[in-house]
Amino acid sequence: METCVCIETWGCQMNLHQSEVIAGVLAAAGYEIVDSLEQADVVIFNGCMVRQMAEEKVFGRIGAVADEKRKRPVLLGLGGCMGQIHGDALIKRVESIDFVFGSSGHQSLPALIEQAQGRRLAELAEPVFDLESAVQRHSAVTGMVTITEGCSNFCSYCIVPYARGPMRSRPRDLILKDVEQLCKTGYKEVLLLGQNVNSYGTDQAGFGSFAELLTRVAATGIRRVRFTTSHPKDISETIYRVMEHESNVCHHLHLACQSGSDDMLRAMNRKYDRDHYISMIDLGREIMPDLNISTDLIVGFPGETDADFEATMTLMERIRFGTVFVAKYSPRPLTHSAELPDDVPASIKEERLERVLARQRIIALEENNRFIGQDLEVLVEGVSRKGVLYGRANDHRTVMCHGDVEMGEFVTVRVDATSVSSLSGGILRRENLGGKP
Repeated sequence: METCVCIETWGCQMNLHQSEVIAGVLAAAGYEIVDSLEQADVVIFNGCMVRQMAEEKVFGRIGAVADEKRKRPVLLGLGGCMGQIHGDALIKRVESIDFVFGSSGHQSLPALIEQAQGRRLAELAEPVFDLESAVQRHSAVTGMVTITEGCSNFCSYCIVPYARGPMRSRPRDLILKDVEQLCKTGYKEVLLLGQNVNSYGTDQAGFGSFAELLTRVAATGIRRVRFTTSHPKDISETIYRVMEHESNVCHHLHLACQSGSDDMLRAMNRKYDRDHYISMIDLGREIMPDLNISTDLIVGFPGETDADFEATMTLMERIRFGTVFVAKYSPRPLTHSAELPDDVPASIKEERLERVLARQRIIALEENNRFIGQDLEVLVEGVSRKGVLYGRANDHRTVMCHGDVEMGEFVTVRVDATSVSSLSGGILRRENLGGKP
């Protein structure tokens, strides 16, 4: 009888893809991957530490495993960034955890699980690049491919360089091999992943630049190419020109700003200022007028004044982001900002968070309303909680699709309604049916 493993994931798309690698490695070793804790002999938590709240969610979920352990034998492993940072301290702190692993080196997991049958242990090493691994993909529409791992920017609030190590580029031929395999197996879209994809190749002679890689990936013929995430200091006109020239590269850019205040950007060690950020957005939209920009913001960073926060609000008005991901600052271990007084009261952080969300809801709806009456090409990728199929337009906006359609199809949708988070409309054409309505 096969040993069943349930994998739960928190955090970024890098974590999601690494969970696909974990599933692939364990499936190749003879384990059966299951969806629920109740079915599992082994539970693996791939944890995130970017925000304190993400870490707390993982610890909260451990209680469910502890309850299950009282009924029957179950092994619990905790890894990812949480495992890499906390190490064997997790074994000492939480009795329910049987083994701990890090943010890379997942090929050793089958052996680690076997060892954990007899004793609780942590197996950690310096983060490395798992260059080639078996992958059990969660989506049948979009395939994720890692192009860089780690980060060398050392933003003052960010734990990623400590959890994932310095920025490392993956060899271009391995990336192209993965994308070509996705094409052969019917995938319609590839998502190129890295903590900072723009810096691809800067650590290795002969790897070429990100713009060159993007051109090569587009040339594989896969229908859509997306990438995340980009750093404002490294975005360039050359990258924009490739996005504009290659018809299968999506016109969406996730460009984390974090703050609209130059004082805060300096304190965060972001290596750009407000004017540079705005100028790069303006350049991108000059080249691609339909370019959709999403971003990350932090409110309540140490020393953030009312004026600093208002600078973030005015930046939102100036840029008019399609999507904003905003978080209240929380100090992270090992980072420089953790040494600073966390001097913005919790109530002020909450108020600023709500103001950002409220204003972004208005901006997003106004921007989405511009699409009413337009026909958009949509790649159908999932089903909403209400049972409605949805997909993504070229600029990554979510589109609810009303009509007879299947996941993985390209369809043409005429937008007739909008909300803060999506567009919706009826299907005019289905590409897989020869363009017939």
